[in-house]
Amino acid sequence: MTRTSRIAALCAALLAAATGRAQAVPNDGWAADRFEPTPAGDVFFASDHPWYSATRAFAGGLTLDHAVSPLVFRDNAGTSVAAIGQMLTGHLGAVVSFADRVGLGVSFPVALVQDGEPVTVGGSTVGAASGVAMGDLRATARVRIVGQSDGDAFSLHAAAHVWLPLGSRATNTGDEAVRVEPRLIAAGRGGAVRWSATVGYHLRPDHVAAQVAVAQELRVSVAIGVVALDERLTVGPEAWAYTSLGDPSQQGRGAFSEGLWGAEAIVGAHLLAAHAVLVGVGGGAGFGNGYGVPAARLLATVAYAPVRNTEPVYQRPLDSDGDDVGDPDDQCPTTPRGAHPDVAREGCPAADSDGDGLLDADDRCVSEPQGAQPDPTRAGCPLRDRDSDGLFDPDDTCPEQPGGPSPDPTRRGCPSADRDRDGVADHEDLCPDVAASTSPDTARRGCPTPDGDGDMVPDARDACPTVAGVPSEDASRCGCANPRVRIVAGEVRGLAPLVFHTNEDGLKHESARPLELVAGLLRGTTYIRRLAIEGHTDERATPERAQTLSEERARSVMRWLIQHGVAAERLEARGFGQTRPIAPNHSEEDRLRNQRVEFRVVDPAPAVSAPAREPSAPASAPAPSVEAPARHHRRHRH
Repeated sequence: MTRTSRIAALCAALLAAATGRAQAVPNDGWAADRFEPTPAGDVFFASDHPWYSATRAFAGGLTLDHAVSPLVFRDNAGTSVAAIGQMLTGHLGAVVSFADRVGLGVSFPVALVQDGEPVTVGGSTVGAASGVAMGDLRATARVRIVGQSDGDAFSLHAAAHVWLPLGSRATNTGDEAVRVEPRLIAAGRGGAVRWSATVGYHLRPDHVAAQVAVAQELRVSVAIGVVALDERLTVGPEAWAYTSLGDPSQQGRGAFSEGLWGAEAIVGAHLLAAHAVLVGVGGGAGFGNGYGVPAARLLATVAYAPVRNTEPVYQRPLDSDGDDVGDPDDQCPTTPRGAHPDVAREGCPAADSDGDGLLDADDRCVSEPQGAQPDPTRAGCPLRDRDSDGLFDPDDTCPEQPGGPSPDPTRRGCPSADRDRDGVADHEDLCPDVAASTSPDTARRGCPTPDGDGDMVPDARDACPTVAGVPSEDASRCGCANPRVRIVAGEVRGLAPLVFHTNEDGLKHESARPLELVAGLLRGTTYIRRLAIEGHTDERATPERAQTLSEERARSVMRWLIQHGVAAERLEARGFGQTRPIAPNHSEEDRLRNQRVEFRVVDPAPAVSAPAREPSAPASAPAPSVEAPARHHRRHRH
């Protein structure tokens, strides 16, 4: 049963009411009905379970609300008077939704029946209206924030009620002022259970009537329902409660104080018939002695709330290519899938991009036909001849190098090799690693004429065949020793040391004579195609500096020879730094031996058929030095 707070001097007021009921006319009140129905189409009575246009586009209906003893005055002795003994209200409502996110609705309450005994306290009279009275028109807006209340375990929605003051205080149907209630709604569906929870802040004007204080309120509601009968029936408990957040009666009471709060609980059921008509019944009791909370409440509703047809209607889909795969599922709607359908693309034939009769799934060369001579090792590919020598790759030992006009008879499809580059193919060359040079041996194809002393003068022309020498226009001296220069096993020997500026690559004038001998040797020995100039140092500098200095000095010598008539393509410069010592670097004399520039014939490669022997006199001559003694027999360090 709903009750108000204590009323001062209530006994006197009750006596006055009892003796003067005929004259007491209700003249003061408020929107006394504590029940606010959910928008039409919801499956709960008081706690929103929002729906949107994906479920239905429109709903409209009527809810009847019968409150028993919603306003009772009682004194300390237990005597009570029901100012409103019963109140029957009808709520006409309608809702539209769009964009599957927004719902807009209205609810128009009409107080159909009220009865009770008027009560006058403090100059104001509260009691039942004598006839039908309209209430405040309620407009509602709901917006989906996240999720769907009937499709997800959790969804969140924002909503608001706005009441337009069409009712009156005298008939207990309005506050005669605009009221607003912003709301936050959480709802969801898990298996066979629907649930909802709502919290709202009711902004209404402060009002005191017969010492009953009405003020702004915090309102909450919860509901849970079990779904049955193929989604058509929802049955379960609901509860809602409120508390005033102020006390305009100046009694100093706060939220949840005596007379300022109330709650109700009901059990309700809603049934959707024929996917269009929603009917519901429910009932329960009130708790607390707040204003407008009844001792009992009965509810009934009926609404036209058609659900969008979610059952698929079978219609044979269009099949443009007649392959029994409907166009919506056919990835090739205008091409029949044929006898060999593509397993990866529904309704498509297996592809044969190159048209060689082998499907792409099995074809190693999908964009190239296999042709008349397919490759037996690669399905769908033609035999290849990458070097275009008329021999297919599987049979070609050198598939990327044409055999040319002189193919190698020992290696099919390969050109004849000439390792020594003397113009005689290796398979015909009796000396494949030694160039025949300018004096080929007539008895041995591809071999040079024998040069027993290794001075690169063939024995047939060598006047001194057992002693290394140098070429000479004088046939009696050709190949004989020259005290100033000679070639032994491809190395130029007998030269005076080359002299450089200390720790630099600049040549001193003393180096001109030995270099002129080298230049003359090259000019007179045209069969020497390439000569290497090799620079060396001792260990007195860092390895990095020694390497750099040896390279710079070798290049300096090369530049001198080029400037004096030697073709650049016959020369190459190399630096070895400290890496090839010829003495242990323990003494100044050993270090000077390690500082040197050497000249070696690299093309043609020297061929020595017997150990070379040098004449005895020049044998003790020092190797060419890269840094000569300074004056007074002192040496400059690097």
